[in-house]
Amino acid sequence: MEKKKIQDNIIFSDKSLTKRIIYDKKDVLVFVLNFKKGQELPIHKHETSTVVYKVLSGSGEVKINEDVEKIEEGDIGIVRGEDDFSIPKVNEEMSLYVTISPRPKNDIYAKNVG
Repeated sequence: MEKKKIQDNIIFSDKSLTKRIIYDKKDVLVFVLNFKKGQELPIHKHETSTVVYKVLSGSGEVKINEDVEKIEEGDIGIVRGEDDFSIPKVNEEMSLYVTISPRPKNDIYAKNVG
């Protein structure tokens, strides 16, 4: 068993969102995204993988294709890899726990940011 603490990956930056990889395995990629108010995540896809996210804290908006939904602490969502996905608005510091399965082939998805 490989146990880690989510709290160790909740790190904010004034410059940009942060992404902290928790697990990078062949069958799954797990990380935390952290946003300060006003930061955003550009539109992107996740190959053919499925994304599941849970809002750990904060609030904002998620956009999947043309649908925009408000999200807040405790919300959980699932997104198909071929969908356009973005976080266009963050209302208050927000952290998302994200699981992508299977792990996308492109290594760009498994890099820490910020």
